[in-house]
Amino acid sequence: MRNVSLRVSAAALGAVAILCGCGSSETPATAASAARPGQAAPRKAKPVSLVPPDMVTAARASGTGPPAVQVKFELRQRPDVAQPLDIDLAIVPASGALDEVSGKIEVGDGLELAAGGQIPPTERPVEGVPILHSIKVLPKKNGIFTVSAVLSVNSAGQSSSQTFSIPVIVGATLPEPPAKPAAKRSAAR
Repeated sequence: MRNVSLRVSAAALGAVAILCGCGSSETPATAASAARPGQAAPRKAKPVSLVPPDMVTAARASGTGPPAVQVKFELRQRPDVAQPLDIDLAIVPASGALDEVSGKIEVGDGLELAAGGQIPPTERPVEGVPILHSIKVLPKKNGIFTVSAVLSVNSAGQSSSQTFSIPVIVGATLPEPPAKPAAKRSAAR
């Protein structure tokens, strides 16, 4: 009986030693990049999507070259006049070589920005890991309006600006077209 418990203890100790060795956070690639202090290794996320599945991609309104980030959004409730509307944003870096991402929110006529107008700087964001930000707008009238996320992206000493548009449809859906009058039937048959 004593031999069995010694063997089980030895096996458990061996398993712990193996697991401790597997837990090392340094891989050969990071060890090589650590040896070159002047060069930063790109930061990449694991392939698992970290963006909530109900978010929709915002339209890129301006910017030159390929987008350095992608913006996704979700309206938390149906937009109605004089009712605060919460909008969640996910700013997803498209590159691991970004130094900083920051921005501001602008709203079109018909909306009032109530909270979240400044997107604070995020230094050295990780590729694919969303930067979450929430805003609150107050619709003032029915219609179709735009919320713009104007983002400043710094990378390798270069700064660029990219604008993304988020549509907000306030009020009732489009009116139904008027019903067509029934075709007049001929009295003579």
